Amino acid sequence: MRASNHLAVVCLFFGVALAAFLSGSLEQRIGNLFSFGLLPAISVYAGGHVLGQLLVFGVELCDLCFRYAVHLISGLLSWAGRRVSNLTEAPHQAKPAELTTSATFVAEQ
Repeated sequence: MRASNHLAVVCLFFGVALAAFLSGSLEQRIGNLFSFGLLPAISVYAGGHVLGQLLVFGVELCDLCFRYAVHLISGLLSWAGRRVSNLTEAPHQAKPAELTTSATFVAEQ
């Protein structure tokens, strides 16, 4: 049972107790039963049901967003990994530098 169901039962018992133990005419007692018992009990029960459904919807929405984010991040990391791997594995087309001992360097003066 949900907490709202328990609270609705408490409201109903409070309304019955109030109607039974307060002095007044029959109309006043029935009014107290409706005002302090049935109406709050129905409101709390309906509110708990609506909030429970909203909670289920929120959990499903968060689960969907989390799955989408994981899929998006996975694709992004895969793309970045391929990009880095292409940059590191590509052969260099430049000619390697040759060192010769015959070249003389003259410092400017």
